[in-house]
Amino acid sequence: MSETVLSDAQMSMVLPLKPFQGFEDVYQGAEGTVPIAFPGTLDPEAGKEGFAAGLLAGIPVPLGGRLLIMIPMPIHALGDPSANYAYQFVFRIRNQRDVNRKIEAGLQPSAYHLPSEQLGRRLTESMGGTKLFFIPGASDVEAFEQTEPASGAASVNVVQQRYVPKITAPWVQPLTPDGSSGVWQQGVYDRSDATNPSGPTFAPIFLDALGDELLILCYKVDGATWDFNSEGADASFSDTFGNGSGALEYNPNIGILISTGVQGS
Repeated sequence: MSETVLSDAQMSMVLPLKPFQGFEDVYQGAEGTVPIAFPGTLDPEAGKEGFAAGLLAGIPVPLGGRLLIMIPMPIHALGDPSANYAYQFVFRIRNQRDVNRKIEAGLQPSAYHLPSEQLGRRLTESMGGTKLFFIPGASDVEAFEQTEPASGAASVNVVQQRYVPKITAPWVQPLTPDGSSGVWQQGVYDRSDATNPSGPTFAPIFLDALGDELLILCYKVDGATWDFNSEGADASFSDTFGNGSGALEYNPNIGILISTGVQGS
C-alpha cells in the first residue's frame, strides 16, 4: 500500500528569512554598496561581556550539511521584475566558550565546532578594549584555476562570490482547460494573478553549510543609493521583502526560503 510522505527526513521544514521590519527607513539613501542583511537583527549576546555591540545574528545551520536556498526575484506591485541585486552567503563558526557562556546565562546553546575556550583579540581602546570570544566568519567562494604553467606551481584563485538571480522575462502564462490564464504560484506578490507575479520567480540554489550559522547580505549591482519610495529604483525590493513603502501589508512569510539538510544529503 502506498503511503503519503509529508516531508523528507533529510531536509528541514522551510524557514523564511527576511530583513528586519522597517529596514526601508534605516537604509533609505544609503549607498548600494552597503548591504542589507538577512535577518539583520543583533545576536542575542551582542553588547554583553565578550561580544561586540554590533554582532549580527545568524541562523543555525548544520556544518557540512546541504542547504536549499530559494531567492525570490523582487517584483514591483505593478508586476515589473528587477535583477538589480546580488546576494552573498556568509558563514561563521561558534566557539565552545561562547556556547558555555550561553548555558551559564540560561540561554539555548547553539552548535559549535571550535573546541577552544580561549578568548580572541580585543576591541579597540575607544570601544572599551575588552577581549572578545573568537567567532570567525567566512564567505562562500569560487575557485578559479589558471592555465597550466610552463614551470613552477599552478595557482588557484579563491574569490568570494555573489549570486545575481535573473528572471526569465517575460513569463508567459499557460492556459487552463477552460482557456483562461494559469498561474504557477500565488500569494507571494501583490496582484498574484498578474503575469510576472504568478510565474516561477524563486531562484533555487544548493550550497554546503560552511559554518554553524548563516547570514545573507544583499547588495545593489549598480551600487546606486537605496531608494524605496513608491517610484524609486528599489520599490520592487520593498514590495517583495518589506511593506511596499507603507502601501502593502508586511508579511513575515515572504522572504528567502531556506531548508537545511543533514550531512551528505
